[in-house]
Amino acid sequence: MELIQSFLLSVTRVRLSVYEQRIITRIVEHGQKALQGYSRAQLKHIENPFGNEEISVKIRYILTDGTKDYAKVIDACKALMSRKFEFYDPRTRTYYTDTVIHNVQHLQRSGEVKFMVSRVFFAVMFDFTHGYKSYELETALSLPTPFAVRMYVLLNNQDRPITWSVERLKNMFGVGDKYTQTADFIKKVIEPARKALVKSCANNFTYTRIYDGQKVTDLQFFPVKVDERAKRLYGDLSKEQITQVVACKMYLSGDVGFTSKEIGANKKTIETFAKIPDAVTILYRINKRAMRKSSNTKGYFISAMRSEIQEWTQAVKSLPRH
Repeated sequence: MELIQSFLLSVTRVRLSVYEQRIITRIVEHGQKALQGYSRAQLKHIENPFGNEEISVKIRYILTDGTKDYAKVIDACKALMSRKFEFYDPRTRTYYTDTVIHNVQHLQRSGEVKFMVSRVFFAVMFDFTHGYKSYELETALSLPTPFAVRMYVLLNNQDRPITWSVERLKNMFGVGDKYTQTADFIKKVIEPARKALVKSCANNFTYTRIYDGQKVTDLQFFPVKVDERAKRLYGDLSKEQITQVVACKMYLSGDVGFTSKEIGANKKTIETFAKIPDAVTILYRINKRAMRKSSNTKGYFISAMRSEIQEWTQAVKSLPRH
């Protein structure tokens, strides 16, 4: 089932556990009935149809990882009772804040949990003035971490690279205080989310670090859908390798200006280069050098990529064999 929610809800600043995230996903599912009959172009004209709404959810629909520990869901509901959503309505110039849910009820042996969802949550969900995000319910519920779910929602159906500042990402995921070092944030949040998507679904991504001097200030994400068509196209390459190849082509096309014909003419070089760890970040560094050193940027790029391939091949050969 496809879910649609506002872009504002997708980038809301909140840190959630995986079970809290799944409850949020079920609330979004409940709200889909109000979107029936509307085209994508009509979404921005929709007004929130909900007040404070009582929702009943089967607990097994939240415990999608096969566990039967109902206490995890009850604890997640309690945590969501303390999570605050904030919303400003520019039409009425009114600021709202409220908890996500309240009045949680669980009748033992019922297999269900009931709660009230704040109208403020629905106000954010249905505020399509800044666009929307769509994603598959089943995929969102299958992912093992809340960060993987957030990245999946943010990048699903995105057909071109997108850049986010590191600070905004930290705040969006609610970990600004926990990971003060960018390297730790990437290692503990971004990388595990990327690996979870590679393992669990067709929606993959890679990224490059963008620097201001020696400091990483932004991450540029390259979303890649590794579906059956992509697997047939790239033969024996793994999902990880396909993602890297497509991301390198996206970078060369979008940031350097390579045409489809030029990419095709250098297909072997690009696919070999994409095997190098952190290949897209290396392309970013080549681009920085090219802007300083060469008027023939594309020629410089191909030459630099071949040099990187040669260095990487020699480094691999020099590794001790076991």
